[in-house]
Amino acid sequence: MKTSIPSPFAPELDIAPGDISRLFIEFAEEAGLSDASRIDIIRAFRSTIRYGISSMLQATRTVSFEHAVQASLQARKYRRPSTRADLKSFTQRMLRDRSIATRPLREITVEECKALLDKTFAHSAHSYRKAKMILHSIFHYGQNQGWCTHNPTKAIVAPPVVEERIEILSTRQINNLVRACETEEFRCMAPAIYLMLWCGIRPGEVRRLHWCDIDPREKMVYVEGMHSKTGGARAIPLRGEAAKLCELKKESSDLIAPSNWNRLWKRVRGYAGLCHWQPDVLRHTFASLHLKYFHNLPQLQEEMGHRDCSLLRTRYLNLRHVSHISATKFFHR
Repeated sequence: MKTSIPSPFAPELDIAPGDISRLFIEFAEEAGLSDASRIDIIRAFRSTIRYGISSMLQATRTVSFEHAVQASLQARKYRRPSTRADLKSFTQRMLRDRSIATRPLREITVEECKALLDKTFAHSAHSYRKAKMILHSIFHYGQNQGWCTHNPTKAIVAPPVVEERIEILSTRQINNLVRACETEEFRCMAPAIYLMLWCGIRPGEVRRLHWCDIDPREKMVYVEGMHSKTGGARAIPLRGEAAKLCELKKESSDLIAPSNWNRLWKRVRGYAGLCHWQPDVLRHTFASLHLKYFHNLPQLQEEMGHRDCSLLRTRYLNLRHVSHISATKFFHR
């Protein structure tokens, strides 16, 4: 009479002792334990089961996309407030799609990621590319936590960003801006504006600088890594109008830019007649005049805080209407 043992995985399926014996024999042969004792084979079998179950649980371990987003943001809580606000804004827009927000991170496909980006960020190529980068970072964090095994955003091709024509300030516009900074109302803005125009420092960076970052003896301004957009420290010579900052006596702990920056920055541009304003135009002006005068692209890259020269060549320089005379006058005011 055939004796059977009810299976705990499928109660309707019976497993005969002969089946179990054959299973152990096959295991011993595959594991190279044919000559081992019965107890050693059983121990090895148990160890394999435990390892297999652990691997299976690890392979299926995951969290919801929403949980992964929050955990990723928490891991970047050390970033600057403006960066954190930017990340939160983009991820909140992603989480409005509840069909994605509640999905297990491990199960989200390339098609779902692309549909999310197309639906939420297709209005702007720049926003689309930035959202893809943030989405990529969320899955990368999930991979490190063992919540997924692949990053579906790697297969998504972001639309190219069509660059606008690079604008720089003319000599007349530079003079108008300097005259505006000499007025009583906007004199407090002059140091920050001079650092942006004659040192190529970004607006966000200059607002984090203190007077102790100015070295009058060396005639340099130091942008520490904690103040830099890219995280790298750099030292920039004080030239042109920016050289006058060495003569000012200020408390070293004071910020260089005034607290009411946003309101004054818009007003001073209007006073100088610069109504049409292209973002980063001061950095574009600095970069173009610097290269025209010094003819040193690696030096320019270092002073502007770029990782390489490719961005300068494609998005920062406009040498068409820049003469060597105008560049010389710019740096020797």
